[in-house]
Amino acid sequence: MPTIRITDETMQAIRGAAIYDFHQTGRRQADGSWLIEISDDVAARLALIALPGEAPDDTIQRAIRQHRGERPN
Repeated sequence: MPTIRITDETMQAIRGAAIYDFHQTGRRQADGSWLIEISDDVAARLALIALPGEAPDDTIQRAIRQHRGERPN
């Protein structure tokens, strides 16, 4: 399973977008970021929607904004 690093801001956005009870599986780092293990399927989906050179953290935030009907960037 791949591991990605996301910011605390992205973690908050994920929590806010969760439909079901949120079960946190990431590990918070000393710098405030999170290391999150994701499935190969999720990694493939993130790679599919990522813009060229875009980090997973940015892809997740953009997808959540778009899902909420906000401007993606």
